[in-house]
Amino acid sequence: MNKTDLIVQALGAVAPFLQGHLVDTAANAFPADAVIVLGRPGHPEAHFRAYARRAERRSDLAWHANESEPSAPGGEAPLLIAPYVSAQLALECQQRGINFLDTAGNAHIDLPGLYVHVMGRPRPRALRYPAARSALRKASTMRVIFALMADPDLVRQPVRSIAEAAGVALGSASAAIDELKALGFLAGGSRDRRIADRDLLSAEWARQYPISLRDKLRPQRYAPVQADWQQSLRLNGTEAVWGGEMAAAAVTGHLAPVEGCIYSWLERGALLVRHRLRPDPAGSIEVLDAFWRPSADTAASAIAPLLLVYADLVASNDGRNLEVARLLEKRWKDA
Repeated sequence: MNKTDLIVQALGAVAPFLQGHLVDTAANAFPADAVIVLGRPGHPEAHFRAYARRAERRSDLAWHANESEPSAPGGEAPLLIAPYVSAQLALECQQRGINFLDTAGNAHIDLPGLYVHVMGRPRPRALRYPAARSALRKASTMRVIFALMADPDLVRQPVRSIAEAAGVALGSASAAIDELKALGFLAGGSRDRRIADRDLLSAEWARQYPISLRDKLRPQRYAPVQADWQQSLRLNGTEAVWGGEMAAAAVTGHLAPVEGCIYSWLERGALLVRHRLRPDPAGSIEVLDAFWRPSADTAASAIAPLLLVYADLVASNDGRNLEVARLLEKRWKDA
């Protein structure tokens, strides 16, 4: 069981009545498994040290004795996050002052200004913990995530609409949604489906993009005829868009592009002729097939979505690109 997956899944389960998100995980939260923030609209937020633990019997609560005092620098209270907490054990937690969440949506939080007590929800029929990377190693799942991130309203649409937007088969879209729910990235039913943690899902998508999807987009390098291609090569946003360094430079103004990355909906030969590109393994321009729906607006931007541009920069492992990637990350999170 991946502890971060468990935490994200529990946050998704309580989202209808308690909003929360991850602040830090792993080493940054040690000895806890994460630092999270929880709150309700109109109420102050509270920070917690989250401990992902099994909670099936009273002895499973013994860890709390050593964590009952808020000794972390920020004074965060300890919080148990478990796959499932029975009604009997929930009462035990209440009596012992143990705050908890589980993946069924049961919860007990008792802090000044924040009180939540939900118990008795049944154990989920199947507690699934696919490895964080296994589900996201499917190109179809990556396409579905990208479509959901690009259109905030799409997540509430029927699965058929999601499949069409992502360009995948209906069965693949349905499987992707089930997997994302199991990982805690999606919450709610078909009528109130929502993304539980957009920032974490974006980060996971960007990390997996070069592994799971990029190589399936027929990447190939080309050399431009024009030496000044950075200025002379103009793209039509309904046919092709810039990714990578060119896109980052246009958005931030903090990068002098050395290489070009083009995502194209055009037939490859037509693109090469139009922009005078010739195959060259050492060429300065890489062309890939665009995998999302193009805009019908003739005035559409010739810049790829920021999440994709960010993923391109991170995948380059170039120090100057990584610095600009951080600027892009802040920009899309604030959007």
